[in-house]
Formats: sequence, structure tokens, C-alpha cells
Amino acid sequence: MIHIATDFINIIIIIIIIIVIVIVIAIVIVIIIICNTKYSDDTVIVGCVENGQEDEYRDLVESFVRWSRENLLQLNVTKTKEMVVDFRKSKSPPSPVCISGKEVELVPSYRFLGVQLDNKLEWSTNTDALYKKAMSRLYFLRRLRSFSVCSRMLHMFYQSVMASTIFFAAVCWGAGIKAKDANRLNKLIKKAGSVVGCRLDNLDEVVRDRMVLKLRTIMDSPSHPLHNTVDKVRSSFSNRLLQPRCSKERYRKSFLPSAIKLYNSLKPTQQ
Repeated sequence: MIHIATDFINIIIIIIIIIVIVIVIAIVIVIIIICNTKYSDDTVIVGCVENGQEDEYRDLVESFVRWSRENLLQLNVTKTKEMVVDFRKSKSPPSPVCISGKEVELVPSYRFLGVQLDNKLEWSTNTDALYKKAMSRLYFLRRLRSFSVCSRMLHMFYQSVMASTIFFAAVCWGAGIKAKDANRLNKLIKKAGSVVGCRLDNLDEVVRDRMVLKLRTIMDSPSHPLHNTVDKVRSSFSNRLLQPRCSKERYRKSFLPSAIKLYNSLKPTQQ
């Protein structure tokens, strides 16, 4: 009887060992698969089409598809979007781009790295998204005040949770935003200030400081892609930067001309 019980226990131990070995092997296989899985998120192909010549752009798309296939990257065509920026008065509908036999959807706006871009290069869609997010954060800010949280903690919550949402990528869109959109965000900031109990920097002040800081970073970083562009417009007689010629209002309201204008408006001791 004792001998039979001992054999039974040994069988159970062997089964447990086999199960553990199988589990370990399965975990190792999963780890190997994960380590060899490749992801290529937020990939963008930008092409300039002139006089209706799309061959170079389409060849670039085909080259990317071929490169992805060779590197074992599977493209998700359903999540791939195409956005055409065209300011011509007479527009002809572009022929669709096809990947693996499927047409890529043409969209008027697209969310890239947390920023809403549209085919008019305006920022109303992005402002709407920021406003909705900031409103939800404002609710939590008011809830904190209802619990008699001190003003210092409210200000800390605003800076870390709400302001980080409102001013996300403000360097990109701050100079080109419409007045009505800027007023919406400033009203929201003013409401947050009444909850916190102190004055908060408005949109113009934050955008000005961040754009100048970003321009200084570019000037001090030789490896930055815009460093040579900014270095060429340095004045040989002062610390000022020469304002680039802007034939279009869209370019004048973009980052570089706006940042240079703000930088030149500073006092010499602040430059």
C-alpha cells in the first residue's frame, strides 16, 4: 500500500515537472516572438507634387511598401490615410493611392503625434480637440477645490494636467491660430485661474516664451535640422536675426518667421 502511494506521488511530481517545463518553453517562445516583432508607428511620407506630376510621389510610396515587405513589416492599410494640401483655385480630384491592392482613404484632417492637422493648414480642428480635453481637466480641478485643496496644490495640478494639455505643441500652432480659437483657450485659462485663485499665463505669453526658447535651442544646437537656416540669417552687426521674406501669409504665421520676429523684439540683454 505504501509502495503504491509512493509511485502515485512520483507520477504526480513528474507531471508537475512536465507542466512547468512546457510553461517555461511557452514563455520563452513568446519572448522570442515579441523580441523579433517590429513596429513602425507614425510613419509619414511627404511629397511635393508640381504641375500634376505625381510619379515621384507614387514611386516613393511603392518604394516604402517594398522596403516594409523586405523588412517583415506589415502595413495596416485600413489605418493608413492620405491628406492632400492644395490651395489652387481649380482643383482636380487626385487619383487614389493603392497599397497591396487596397485604396488608401483620403481624409481632410489627420491626428499625427497628438496634433490635429488639416488640409487647409488651419488649427481649428486641433483647437477643438484641445478644448475638449482641457474642459475635462477643468472639471477635476474644480473637484479638487471642492475638497478645500490649497491653492499651491491646485496650481501644481493645473500646470501638470491642464496646462500640459492646452499648450501641447504650442510652438507649432501658436502663431497660426485664429483669433476666435485663441480667445476660446484664453477664456478656459481664465476660468482655471479663478479656480486656482491666481493669474495664469495666457496663450500669447506661453507661446512667446516657448517659441523664443525653441529658437535659442536651434541656434545653440549645430545638429538641429534648422540650425544652418537660422545661422544664415544672423546679422553681422548685431545679435538680431534677419526676417525671412514671406510671400504668403501662411508662411509668415509659421514657426520660423514668427519666432525670429519675437526674438528681435527682445531687449539686447535678453537675447
